[in-house]
Amino acid sequence: MKKLFYVVLFAVIGFSIYAQEVTIDMRYNVLRSEPERDYFKWSIGNKHIDDAYDVLTGASKTHSTREFDAVRFDTSINRRYTLPRGIRHLMLFPVASRQYTDNFYLTVQEEGQKLIIRFIVYGTVYHIQTDDNKNINIENACFMAENITVNNTLVSVLRPQYVRPGADAKNMNAIDWNKITLIPDTAVTNASRKYSGTLTAGYNNGILIIKGVLTPR
Repeated sequence: MKKLFYVVLFAVIGFSIYAQEVTIDMRYNVLRSEPERDYFKWSIGNKHIDDAYDVLTGASKTHSTREFDAVRFDTSINRRYTLPRGIRHLMLFPVASRQYTDNFYLTVQEEGQKLIIRFIVYGTVYHIQTDDNKNINIENACFMAENITVNNTLVSVLRPQYVRPGADAKNMNAIDWNKITLIPDTAVTNASRKYSGTLTAGYNNGILIIKGVLTPR
């Protein structure tokens, strides 16, 4: 009985630690490599991370790739997504090698007052769309489409049905977006913790900046 009490107490304490606001501030040059200026700053509770790509080690300086799991998963055991997968992937662009991220074909397009952010990670398309005020509501602004490539350990190749006529399927920019059927990219329904909130995006001269606060619900 006492053992069960401590297990439950640990679970409650663990949840209270992580069920706190998350702040996000990222900068990424979409058009060219700029590791000395790109960054990903974020916090959860009393944990504050100021991260960037380390050209000497070829990894993120403060390991956001791993540390951000405290945000994206509800618990370390269940590992259910608390927010859209595309948001997490996008935040890691500034802390990864350019050689690595260029393969993900990140593009930012302006459509009227809106921004359309798209990229491809391991065969999944991610589509994030702002409103006219450049806001990203993470509960309804993120979309995805899975299994659009054939993957092996060396290269990803677009499936034939998604390739523009005459284009090279080995290049991710050969994708025909009109042939992609998107579905909502959201937190997992049965996650014990989920985030809501709005991120504000800015895009100027190839520089993508995203900031905001996410609140657990």
